[in-house]
This record gives sequence, structure tokens and C-alpha cells, in this order.
Amino acid sequence: MNIKLLKDNWRKYYKRGFLTGIMVLSFMCFVDQTLTLQSPLVFIKIISLNILLYNLSVIFFGAVFCGILSLTILFIMSLVTTYKN
Repeated sequence: MNIKLLKDNWRKYYKRGFLTGIMVLSFMCFVDQTLTLQSPLVFIKIISLNILLYNLSVIFFGAVFCGILSLTILFIMSLVTTYKN
């Protein structure tokens, strides 16, 4: 188990996963809102402030999940690899 990998890189991996989640989910929301469909595919069509806040919270919590998922992948990588001096 490579504890040094986990200790040195966990912030970087979380930030990378979080920011990637923010960008991807924001792009999905933008595309979903601009298409001329009767009903959007992923998000609710923004027609009021409450729905806007709901969509923003879905984007935020989705990004938090992506950050936690990247930490899980880092933990698995630290279990598989070994520390070399």
C-alpha cells in the first residue's frame, strides 16, 4: 500500500474531480436548456428562481460526488501500488 501517494495527492485529485464535474454538468445543463425540446433530458427547464436553485444544487452535489469518486479511485491506486524509495 502506497500511503505517500494518498497523503500527497488527495487534494489534487479531489479538486480535479470536483472541477471536472462542475464543467461537465454545467455544459450538460446549458445544452439541455438551449435545445428546443418540449421536455429537457436531464435537468428541469428553468422558468423560475426555485428551479434555477434546484438545478444549481444538482450541479453542485453532482460535482461533490465526482470529487469523492476521484478520491475512491486514488485510494484504490494507493492500495495497488507500492512505495519505492
